[in-house]
Amino acid sequence: MTVSAKEWLEILEREYLANFITAGGAAVKFVVGDNGGLAFVQRRLREASERHNLTFISIDAGNTRLHMIQDVFFAIARALDWNALARHFVEALFNGSGYAWSEPGRPVSMQDLATANRIDITLLRRDIKQWLTRDIMRDNRMTQDFRIAMTQICLLQMEPRSSEVPIEAPIIQWLTGRLRTISTLKSAPITAKVTRYNGRAMLRSACQWLRKCGKGGLCLALDIRQFGKADRSGDGRFRYSPGAVMDGFEVLRQVIDDAEHFTGMLFVVLADDTLTGGDRRRSLDAYLALKWRVWDDVRAEDHDDPLAPLVRLAASPLAAPTASAALP
Repeated sequence: MTVSAKEWLEILEREYLANFITAGGAAVKFVVGDNGGLAFVQRRLREASERHNLTFISIDAGNTRLHMIQDVFFAIARALDWNALARHFVEALFNGSGYAWSEPGRPVSMQDLATANRIDITLLRRDIKQWLTRDIMRDNRMTQDFRIAMTQICLLQMEPRSSEVPIEAPIIQWLTGRLRTISTLKSAPITAKVTRYNGRAMLRSACQWLRKCGKGGLCLALDIRQFGKADRSGDGRFRYSPGAVMDGFEVLRQVIDDAEHFTGMLFVVLADDTLTGGDRRRSLDAYLALKWRVWDDVRAEDHDDPLAPLVRLAASPLAAPTASAALP
């Protein structure tokens, strides 16, 4: 029993991307298909995300260790322009408070902002601290360290000519997993590295931050086809032992269970037939806690439910270009 990629994508966009996700909801979907069908899905998801002002990010298990949630977060963090997001947030903060951002799209020093708005710089600094406290530091939907990091990056948009030791580079390194020692950030102060213990909370924080920065949310395509490959071809891509596959399934299970706490996120897991059959050590049968969360208890005899947590795409490698042209 299968559904066509075109039908599934149309329903996904109408029922999720256009309303539910952009309104702050979250969902996790599994889709099983061949290489052509999954490539088509990723392409159309990217286009639909652009239509609905969602940030689209694609992560491949061959390049990112998906059985480690912190590495999933790092891959997302490396795909984001943190300075551009902070600049958009600060500009909106100024405009919403009746002040003008003198050079839209660019960092502006605090002194230039004070001059442009005809206000004493001391008073402007006080106002900015109050705004950032209200809109970032008191938003408990983001972790404390994440809030501190975003506050620092926002302040840097107003200190482009500061002679102080820059903190921007270490913060970005911390977000992207490239920071060697946390003591580098003691002046921030950020207290802990991103690990498997706080990786999921950091991902929730990033989703919330994207919405605060004017985005509708995050559409994440997670390609787990590498989970099913046991051979070592020497192509430089990650290989997953059965134990690592179990860890990867556990990461997905945790995201599903935590979905109600995410804001504006569509999590699309792309898989091949290995997920539902073949090597039992690498399929859903190896981890029933995940299987029973995505497997329908009741199924129609002649077709799949396109709204189900897990769907199987009809094989149509030659039809994909035609289907693509038929979509809006």
